[in-house]
Amino acid sequence: MNILFFISHQPNPRFVKQINFLARKHNVSLVYFHRTTLATLDDSIEKNVIRYNLGGVPNASQPFKRIWVYIKAIKEIRKVIASSKFDVALVNNIDVIILFLMASFKFGKKKHKPKLTIEISDLREFVFNDSFVSKRMRSLENYLYKKHIDKLIVTSKKYYSYHFEKFFKKGVFILENKMLSVEQKNDPAIQKKQGGKTVIGIVGLLLRKDEYVKLFETYKDHPEVDIHIHGKGHYQHVVEEYAAKHNNITYFGPYNTFTDAQRIYNSIDIIYLVYDIDQVSLNNRLALPNKLYECMYYKVPLICSKETYLEEIVMDLGIGISVNYKEPNALEDALSYLSSNSDRLQNNFSSLPQNTYFGDQDYEELESFLAN
Repeated sequence: MNILFFISHQPNPRFVKQINFLARKHNVSLVYFHRTTLATLDDSIEKNVIRYNLGGVPNASQPFKRIWVYIKAIKEIRKVIASSKFDVALVNNIDVIILFLMASFKFGKKKHKPKLTIEISDLREFVFNDSFVSKRMRSLENYLYKKHIDKLIVTSKKYYSYHFEKFFKKGVFILENKMLSVEQKNDPAIQKKQGGKTVIGIVGLLLRKDEYVKLFETYKDHPEVDIHIHGKGHYQHVVEEYAAKHNNITYFGPYNTFTDAQRIYNSIDIIYLVYDIDQVSLNNRLALPNKLYECMYYKVPLICSKETYLEEIVMDLGIGISVNYKEPNALEDALSYLSSNSDRLQNNFSSLPQNTYFGDQDYEELESFLAN
């Protein structure tokens, strides 16, 4: 197949895994905009992937500047579409659907037309909001999906049952954020942390403020607890401010999950994966983040949020504890529970089947889903 990935940002680990997997047997092209808040993983993308960087794009707080960037990019996107007869075009949000349709309009009447597939990794706030603008956005989404989208990929089955099941009746594939076994190149020299202070880790995009502040305020300058933060994002400055003031809070900066994950997970005892579930958006309640599967593989217990799909998985498998981080002593009680049940948690990790956290079979099925 000739496959086009046209996404609104440089590929994150999830897209890198898909691109590399499909590039083993197929011709893959990648078109994307660059966002400064996201890590760049160019070195982890297979060399035979043809890439087109459309340049930087302003964030959503500057809508007119973003639209102007999109308009200027249409000419280059059109060249890419015209350069190859793509069998599949994979996009990741409504903005990119519209851009793709505008850029390919003059080719739309030709016999060859790629199957347009959209992958949804998060549900946006307009899905849950009842404002006039949100309702119009849902109407636009409904029209685009029914008229132009051939196939849908979601990273959580709850996304489909909550939202897309209402209006999308074509092909659907659930591709959770699992790891690929071929990507794991473990270094025996990197040893698992043993003893000493308890290290709580925050790993990934830094998109939570209140949740981080609660953790920092609870354990700042604690003699038996260290907090390690790996990643970059919107609230990076909050992390840096606390790290500058408190010796037991350390910010390590951005990382490459393909080269640094073993070192990071072997250096921490607990992952802090807590979300605010009292927002208009229910995305946090429905999502299954990639850190879940990384924790399974590296055997690192999780602290997650109550009343989430993630909690269902974590508690069912017995690999962590759920909290309402706003309740008094919630984090202290969670840490105490994880410490006193450490052996049982490790036994639960060891008993997990590999397909719980490795998605090798899922990716084989994805390949067939895109081809059929």
